[in-house]
Amino acid sequence: MKNLLTVLTAFALLGLVACEGPAGPAGKDGATGKDGAAGKDAGFVYFDGFKTDLKCATCHVPDNDTALFMAARGNEYESAGHMEGTAWARGLNSTTCASCHITEGYMEMAKGNFASQATKTYQNGTQPGCFTCHSPHAKGDFSVRKTDAINVKSFVAGVPDLSFNVGTSNTCVTCHRTRETSPMTASVFVNGVSGNPDPTKTAATDSIEIKTNRFYPHYGVQGQILMGKGGFEFAGYTYPSSFHTTMAGSKTIDCQDCHMATPVVVVANKIVAGGHSLKIGYSSVSTDSANNMVNVAGCRASGCHPSSFTANTVTSTVFSQFKQSGQKALQDSMASLKTLLVAKGWLDAATDLAKASSTKPLVIKPAYKAGALFNYFFLEHEGSHGMHNMQYAQALLNASLAELRK
Repeated sequence: MKNLLTVLTAFALLGLVACEGPAGPAGKDGATGKDGAAGKDAGFVYFDGFKTDLKCATCHVPDNDTALFMAARGNEYESAGHMEGTAWARGLNSTTCASCHITEGYMEMAKGNFASQATKTYQNGTQPGCFTCHSPHAKGDFSVRKTDAINVKSFVAGVPDLSFNVGTSNTCVTCHRTRETSPMTASVFVNGVSGNPDPTKTAATDSIEIKTNRFYPHYGVQGQILMGKGGFEFAGYTYPSSFHTTMAGSKTIDCQDCHMATPVVVVANKIVAGGHSLKIGYSSVSTDSANNMVNVAGCRASGCHPSSFTANTVTSTVFSQFKQSGQKALQDSMASLKTLLVAKGWLDAATDLAKASSTKPLVIKPAYKAGALFNYFFLEHEGSHGMHNMQYAQALLNASLAELRK
């Protein structure tokens, strides 16, 4: 009897299971649980400044030694002028120079969206390096940090500031531009009023009083001259620009196309030009400090100079035996302008600075002729010796010489 009941019960349960209908729709999700505490393994989102969706493998690729990848570029960068002690030391203990000469000042300026210079002094600042221009953990790649347009301040009366916007070159011109405040700003008086040199002050009674030997904007005028701007343009002359300006304006050429051209140049087992060395001119022998050779790899890129444009062609027409002497015509014009300025007592031949001070000002009449002195410093400090924009540089010199010879 007991066994019979067990069998009957089993059949009854089997019948119930066999008659079960289809499953109903899924119910609604429950309420979201509370977030866990941020911990060391919680993800990059919790690390200040890191890109929220950053993935390590974007850069740290399997079978690719990322440390050596960085070291290779670092070896190139050791030859760059940015690594030189004099440039680096200039930013220590200085708020106005820190923003470009040391990494810490640059980062402060970057956090303020490059609107102004650094405000702090850094006694233990570090020279510009990889993460000055790049921010891979914040951007998720090795693109440059700054791509927005840069405002370049004008120091000639009546001339508007330049909005420089040439792609990745904007990173370079973040520093290769005039400072917001120039050493000359508070020390120049036109007709007794503080102001910049003025091309319209041509009357015999118009005067300019210069109370500083630094009668020039900050050295970084490369962005201006590349775009054919920034010099003192005397009225009645034309100021053409080279094809470099046309290409920069159409954003078909960047600073890196010339200054970081590859393949890199190696002399005596040292990288001396191209890549992250940022150099175009270099010495052909290890014992010679003169820049007597030119890396033309960037020049011969598609759409630029032909393949026949060789280093020998450049050195025979652009460089002489003197260090960075520049193209012969421009060199001769600069020498002629210097001779005239020294003869007038406006330029100190020994110091190569304006012959002026707060106690012994330099007074020039008519005031507009001081533009020749301004152009001399503008072109001397620009550094490329006309190569960025040879036509504009030569036009500034031609006008300056003509006005001084009147």
